[in-house]
Amino acid sequence: MNVVLVHGAWHGAWAWDGVVAELEARGVGVEAVELPFTGFGDDAAAAAAAIDRAGPDAVVCGHSYGGLVISAAARGLPVSRLVYLCALMSDEDEKPFAAMTSHRTALRDAMIDVDGRSGIDPDHARAAFYADADDDVVAAILPRLRTIPGRGAPPIDGTDPAWRHVPSTYVVCTRDQALHPDAQRHMARHATEVVEWDADHSPFLTRPGLLADLLTGG
Repeated sequence: MNVVLVHGAWHGAWAWDGVVAELEARGVGVEAVELPFTGFGDDAAAAAAAIDRAGPDAVVCGHSYGGLVISAAARGLPVSRLVYLCALMSDEDEKPFAAMTSHRTALRDAMIDVDGRSGIDPDHARAAFYADADDDVVAAILPRLRTIPGRGAPPIDGTDPAWRHVPSTYVVCTRDQALHPDAQRHMARHATEVVEWDADHSPFLTRPGLLADLLTGG
């Protein structure tokens, strides 16, 4: 089997390093996509190219914003399963970012404007994303966080999401302070199956083995 990993907003393919190592140790082919953050269409195209390279029956995992990306990128491709890791999972008649604003979270205090793009205040990043991680891990991450398109960015293409046609798993992270757990549970009604983890918004950092087990059915 092959696995494709799609990171969330403000992050990069490096976010999956621990999960990649776990999967490779199991003999699983894996690609962590680097989203360009030049617009949703470009992000979806980058993910679709990786899914196509993975071949038939790939497992595709999207984290946070990456959930919207995989819902578009996997359309019409022969993937075996979609995994939404505390991710945005919306239908075409739903506003994709409504879940992020429906409950107060630490992420609201963390977002800042950076030359017309959206960035993360490093003083608030830990509370929003990395409550479970060690201080040295967080310190190494903060300089690597990126900006994403801000207001006026091209719209999200939410038509005919791939989860309508492919089995899916939603992972609710019950101590998430970026995407509220209740918002996750609401979106998870779209998924074929739902699991809940006692985790913050970034279990790829602190639970890479658990995530690798989920992705491989181990």
